[in-house]
Amino acid sequence: MSLFSISNLLLSTACFLLAFLIFYFSRQKLHTYWAMFNVAVGIYGLGMFLAGMSKNYNLAFFWWKIALFGVANIGLFFYLVVYEFCKLNDKKTLYFAITHGILFSILTLATSWIVNSLRFVFNQFYYTVAGMGWNIFFSIWVLITTKAFIDLHKFIRSSRGLQALQGKYLFYGMLLGFSTGATASIPSWGIDLYPVWHFFICVYAIICTYAIFKHQLMDIEVVIRRTVVFAGLFAFIYGIFSFAIILGQEIFQRHLNWNQWLAMIPTILVITLTLRPLENFLTNATERFLFQKKYDYRELLRTFTNQILTILDLQELMNQTVAELSRIIKLESAGVLLFDKDAKIFKLAASVGIKEKEIVFKETDALITYLKAANQHILKDKDADRMDGHSDLRDNFKKLNASLCLPIELHNDLLGVLCVGMKKSGEDYTPEDIDILSTLARTEAIAISNAKLFDELSKTQAEAAQREKMAVIGTLAAGINHEICNPLGIVRGHCEMFLLNYRDGLYKNTSQQEIEKIAIEIMNKVIKETDRATAITKRLSSFSKPSKRTEFENVEVEKEIDEVIALVEHDLKLSNIDIQKDFPERFPGFLADKKQIQEVLFNIIRNAAQAMDKKEGRIHLSGFAENGAAVIKISDNGCGIPGNKLEQVFHPFYTTKAPGKGTGLGLFIVKQVVERNKGTIGVESQEGIGTTFTLKFPVGEPLAAHN
Repeated sequence: MSLFSISNLLLSTACFLLAFLIFYFSRQKLHTYWAMFNVAVGIYGLGMFLAGMSKNYNLAFFWWKIALFGVANIGLFFYLVVYEFCKLNDKKTLYFAITHGILFSILTLATSWIVNSLRFVFNQFYYTVAGMGWNIFFSIWVLITTKAFIDLHKFIRSSRGLQALQGKYLFYGMLLGFSTGATASIPSWGIDLYPVWHFFICVYAIICTYAIFKHQLMDIEVVIRRTVVFAGLFAFIYGIFSFAIILGQEIFQRHLNWNQWLAMIPTILVITLTLRPLENFLTNATERFLFQKKYDYRELLRTFTNQILTILDLQELMNQTVAELSRIIKLESAGVLLFDKDAKIFKLAASVGIKEKEIVFKETDALITYLKAANQHILKDKDADRMDGHSDLRDNFKKLNASLCLPIELHNDLLGVLCVGMKKSGEDYTPEDIDILSTLARTEAIAISNAKLFDELSKTQAEAAQREKMAVIGTLAAGINHEICNPLGIVRGHCEMFLLNYRDGLYKNTSQQEIEKIAIEIMNKVIKETDRATAITKRLSSFSKPSKRTEFENVEVEKEIDEVIALVEHDLKLSNIDIQKDFPERFPGFLADKKQIQEVLFNIIRNAAQAMDKKEGRIHLSGFAENGAAVIKISDNGCGIPGNKLEQVFHPFYTTKAPGKGTGLGLFIVKQVVERNKGTIGVESQEGIGTTFTLKFPVGEPLAAHN
């Protein structure tokens, strides 16, 4: 085998292997172009190797066609690699390069215009003779590759830092590969110069591989390293399986007298059952030892600023924090300790990979003390282990399965502790890692503060709403007392009349049957009036209780309005206010919390009644369907709202009532409740004429309850 053939064999083997690794583990566009470039170089090297080994003219002719097919695509994919790496936007040159590559490939394989004859050189192998077609297309090929080098050089000059360094390695590596590879074409023009320099085409692969490992060229370092470990693990496990198969066959053949094929069945069954767990094991092992070194810090920052920071539920915030940290950085464990200001302790609020879930730290514990004193992170291997005589601190790290703890501080208050364990790759935390995580801890402090404030505000609003409602109950009590006393007075009157008549002997001449009839009539009246009183008290009791519904149900607006009117009707009559309803026969229902809708209607009707300053007030309730929504209008002829104050009616603590007469939370809460039930509320008003509130709720939309 000649030196020329050996160099081509090494070249094709190296390039095909590199292409396979990239194809197997990556689907990014740049990586695909880089892999295809190596495939083209591999085809070129393989074709020349087999042509050099062929002593038959026709066979050598065929393999030279294959080799030059590889050459056609080397130029094309080199330009595509540069185009994607430099983020070029030269569409004309791109389309020209693609067209040239396709034509060059077709003409090479399908015609004899590119490869038309061979000659035997150096008494060793056949070599192609350059004809007109070869000269034309090779010249264009040189122009395209030259353009790629020029664009790459411009990119290097305009770039800084790592990108510029990566570009330099790619430029000089490929320049060396192309310049030495060009010597292989010299014998084609009749110059008998042995293509010994062709051997150095492999150098480009060495340079690029070094850049991949040292400077993350094209970001495929992980691909190669992952492949090496995966292959090693697979070979190890494959050896174990092979041994198990041989041993199993031997046992079943010798001791059970099974034939060779029958003896393979149990071992094949075992392999089938363990294949998927083996694949998972190899993948996880590869992930653990290699694939975790690099992570996208931009994704981490984007996740925390765009997602985590917007979460207002404290527990969900904690869960999402540890989940996203663990996922993106690929951590063995992560957790968040949160300060409980009532109990004066730090509790593990959420965790991944920490066995003990009920971890609690006091303010006097070593970890908390050091974080408060230092106001910065503590790295186990560099800080905690150097603190002689502080085994408690190391125990704290062990308890949390942590390698790095960062304070979650806001305005010098320690809100919590962010604990992260080892990376699955086993890599140490770099200063860059710690800077990013420290930034995230500060972001987390803001998110925790926001979530706590929102929770406190929600509780305050709920309590204020209930106080507002209970204050209303006191107002209603007088009117309802009258409504209850009426039926009770009727009951008492009938019962007393019967007893007095019986005592005075008015029933002496009455038969027993007639007395029973009179008693039955009185009992029916008693039942009717007590039911009436019971219904009124139930309405009041039901209205005063907070809503605890977990699911929405169909709301029939007229029915809910009747329930509310039953509560306020007596009060309205005393104030000489007439209430009117105007709803169509088939007014649509909608999904919502019935009790909350009652509260909305009650608050608006009560506000309307309180706005009346006329001798004869009127409240008009109407409804209609519009564009898939149920529309409810509540109008009054009260004093109205000044135009410059109209936008403030839904603001908290805004009220037009006299001091001590209102909290200013009624309509603010109404708006929140309406929106919680997926509705909208609007208001129109003219001072001295009246006000109209408009409620809209989607019809037939399956909604989830929001309490």
